Amino acid sequence: MAEQAVLASPPSDVPADRIVDFDIYNPFKGQNDLHVAWMALRESTPHAVVWTPHNGGHWIALDPELIANVFGDSDRFSSFNVLVPKETAGEAYHFIPLSLDPPEHRPYRKILNDNLYSSSVNPLEPKVRALTASLIDNFVANGRCDFVTEFAEQLPLRVFMQLVDLPTEHLPVLKQLADQFTRPDGSMTPAEATTRFMEYVGPILNERRGSDRSDLLTAITRGEVFGRPLTDDEALRMAIQVMVGGLDTVVNFMSFTIQLLAQAPDIQDRLASDRSIYSAAINEALRRLPLVSSGRELRVDTEVDGVILRKGDMIIAPTELVALNPRMNEDPLRYDLNRKVRNHSVFGSGAHTCPGQFLARLEMKIFLEEWFDRIPSFELEPGQVLRHRGGIVGGCEPFVIRWPRQ
Repeated sequence: MAEQAVLASPPSDVPADRIVDFDIYNPFKGQNDLHVAWMALRESTPHAVVWTPHNGGHWIALDPELIANVFGDSDRFSSFNVLVPKETAGEAYHFIPLSLDPPEHRPYRKILNDNLYSSSVNPLEPKVRALTASLIDNFVANGRCDFVTEFAEQLPLRVFMQLVDLPTEHLPVLKQLADQFTRPDGSMTPAEATTRFMEYVGPILNERRGSDRSDLLTAITRGEVFGRPLTDDEALRMAIQVMVGGLDTVVNFMSFTIQLLAQAPDIQDRLASDRSIYSAAINEALRRLPLVSSGRELRVDTEVDGVILRKGDMIIAPTELVALNPRMNEDPLRYDLNRKVRNHSVFGSGAHTCPGQFLARLEMKIFLEEWFDRIPSFELEPGQVLRHRGGIVGGCEPFVIRWPRQ
């Protein structure tokens, strides 16, 4: 994204020791690990909030309590803009309900809750399990796979396409559009990505409005707020929000998880022999591998940690720095199945806690069960360099794992 190369001038009242050279889309300096990069930033300063000139210039919350306040205090921190740079990405991403603040967002959010909470997604289990098994069976005899492209970019995306009843052959185009908001590659502007999403989704909503179909997009066309039906524009902006969220986060979380497990043979042994620990394994992966760094816009001038954040300023709240703070979790980089307390905000917190978390947990549970039934022991293929991706949602570059041929 071209704007990322232009550094903003700091406001005159921002102290020099608050200014950091940190680009959330490319946070790596001398290493390639997303979580290490965020921890290095936090450890580089004693302050709870810092300012960076990258991506239009914005604040970054480093303290867990401040991050919770940014997510939870909509009177000061608005969701109207959640992406940086605000003037380009932020202004292009006014989707529903994420860009709405309480209490206005609540009836819109209820539409998603009614269709994405556990009672709605649990019936998907047989289809998810069959698809998971089929994907693994396609490569298990090879003794190796590119995990990101052969599995992580297949299972959750195909499940999502079933949920919205769209053809899987449309996935490459839709995934590229979604990535322009979370990890832009410069191939198009955020405004262009929004326009293309609208051109794709709009006719589908028009076709399904009034039908008896049971998919999520049709459910959105039936949605009501404040005692009235959603307008066409509201339904369109809600559908795009659902698609951006559904086409990215779980892909990356699965990739981070298997990359971590590939380097932990002792954990693999336990998972291969004891399904009763799968819940702990998923919860610990969620704690250890947060990947979302969302933004908020200041609604009023606010003093934070001795500095004034001005109305209109943007602040990024990285979920990585909640779980990976040693005050929140002892030895935070250690993956520990026996951890008694797990403090994190991997699904966000407050009014905009991720509504897709139940589907994500279901997919992770089935993934582990089917994977360890077929591949109980695996490792990273030697000689490759593991690289992560920065962004609003972090990710993994493709990597190869191998296992003994059966």
